[in-house]
Amino acid sequence: MGNNKQTITAEDVTVYLKDNPEFFIQQPDVMESLVLSEAPEGTISLAQKQVERLQNKNAQIHEQLSALIENARQNSDLESRVHQLCLRLMDAKGLAKLLPSLVTELKQEFNADEVALRLFYTGDKPDLPDTSENIAQLHADDKSLKVFDNLLSKQQAVCGRLSKAQKKVLFNEGAEKINSVACLPIGHEPCAGLLAIASFDANRFHADMATDYLQFLGEVIMRLLRSYHDHVE
Repeated sequence: MGNNKQTITAEDVTVYLKDNPEFFIQQPDVMESLVLSEAPEGTISLAQKQVERLQNKNAQIHEQLSALIENARQNSDLESRVHQLCLRLMDAKGLAKLLPSLVTELKQEFNADEVALRLFYTGDKPDLPDTSENIAQLHADDKSLKVFDNLLSKQQAVCGRLSKAQKKVLFNEGAEKINSVACLPIGHEPCAGLLAIASFDANRFHADMATDYLQFLGEVIMRLLRSYHDHVE
């Protein structure tokens, strides 16, 4: 007579236990036989193992929740800073005060190391007030702006890292020091320029930061510069 006994594999047991999570509760005698008395150091029961796994999951959930709360707090702070900044910029009288004030305020409010402003123009190049800040003009068709095609086409602020070519356009010789940036187009249809708020710290500006208020900041700056940009309606 042949042997008809079916071999049960570890995978079969695993599948069964997953489908019947109350098995050991309903069969306490089996559970008792699995708990080792005088077990070697490091050996734990199934119940202990389950508690350990649940504790690890709870710790992970707690970390994720803490990160969400901290991110929400940072975004709330950002909203308040941008609001106050816009009010102060509106009080500036003329480009000679507006441009340096813009750079100084951004460095202070965003704890930034560098700020770059690139203003676009069409036709003849307008005159800018003399300033020692990193502010320059580029023709709207300047070839160096090709590296920003994706950002300009989406018309959205981005936070994180820029390419070497992008940093070179914005920060010239200081590009190597820049490790994280909040970069935003100034207005849209057409865009009046690019504003970059930068840090030497790689973690200062990151992809999880809110950009809605940066978008708003770009729109405000465009309107403040409207009289200067003859191509902005």
